[in-house]
Amino acid sequence: MALDGEAEAIARLLERPDINRQFLETRVVLFQDVMLPESVDLVNASFSLPFCPPESFPSLWEKIISSLRSGGRFCGQLFGRRDSWAIYTSKNSHTRQQVETLLQRFEIEMLQEEEHPGKTAIGEEKHWHIFHIVA
Repeated sequence: MALDGEAEAIARLLERPDINRQFLETRVVLFQDVMLPESVDLVNASFSLPFCPPESFPSLWEKIISSLRSGGRFCGQLFGRRDSWAIYTSKNSHTRQQVETLLQRFEIEMLQEEEHPGKTAIGEEKHWHIFHIVA
């Protein structure tokens, strides 16, 4: 299942020649309206969760936890407080302690904190402070 708040993102995914549509369900949905299936093996939220409005993040996180079966995995990224986009009120960011608290119910397989200057996917300069998670 692929979820995105932008119809264009789903359309671009479906245009890929390496995607077998028979095995893929897609939905255009905002973070605050996400309904996840029960008992999934994996939630992959690659670089998406920082864009969840801060007021909706706690509810979304609970939905993610509730959707995973015992032994299921979460992987994704969260922005740290020193990320240059942490100043935007439409995005959320976390301290390391907050990330560790979010992951208390998980067995952490990887928690990597990264901080450096860099560029965005569209080539804009940005300071990255990000947590990479597999749990």
